[in-house]
Amino acid sequence: MFDVMRKMRADTCEFCLNTFSEYEKDYVDKLAAYRNGLNVTAVSPLSTQFEPQLFSPNARVRADAELIFKKICYACFALGAKFYTFRGPINLNDQREFDYNRLAQRFSQLSDIAASYGVILSLKNMRWSYAATPAFFGKLFDVCPRLCATFDLTHAENAGYDLREFFDAVPAQRISLVEVADVVKGEWCLPGKGKYRFDRLFAELDRRKIAAPVLIAARNDCYADLLQVRDSLEYIAGLYQKSKA
Repeated sequence: MFDVMRKMRADTCEFCLNTFSEYEKDYVDKLAAYRNGLNVTAVSPLSTQFEPQLFSPNARVRADAELIFKKICYACFALGAKFYTFRGPINLNDQREFDYNRLAQRFSQLSDIAASYGVILSLKNMRWSYAATPAFFGKLFDVCPRLCATFDLTHAENAGYDLREFFDAVPAQRISLVEVADVVKGEWCLPGKGKYRFDRLFAELDRRKIAAPVLIAARNDCYADLLQVRDSLEYIAGLYQKSKA
């Protein structure tokens, strides 16, 4: 995939690790050897495998989850990624009230671990997680000064929010990544295949002085071949260049 991205002239990516064997040092070190200068801005694990357990009241459960958490932090270090795309607890009961001081204490502990690898936690707005609403980000970030944010367009809209509402909740310098897709007939697709106004998004980012990378969330059910992904990248890059003209 590093070779594919270079051929597309993509210079920045988020690297997704999907299973326990991919978190191991031997696998990660082999991946890092293939990077060859491509900018990996963040590493994203399959968080539901262990991140909710980082907040368990059971000390042994938390300790076991921390072992995996540290492996992801090492993967960030090895791949040169500044950010760990983090999701945290799952909101199974559609909870609306949270103990932000308790959460802040745990996020501080996890941030300390990540910092020992030179990594910053970047909380993502997953619609099924605690971090599904702009209000959650606003209140948590008030008490967690070291956290950053990854904002995903699809999860924002699926949760019933405009992406700009999340931008309002977090200082511009604490937004580490913006992930985008397009929509056609109610289904998500690659940018350029739908009608989302990315020119307006770029203008909004510029107005707010948000310097975070904008990456395409290219789900494998959104394209038939990699040429379509390349065309989408060129479409987005063209709009971005026009916004700077």
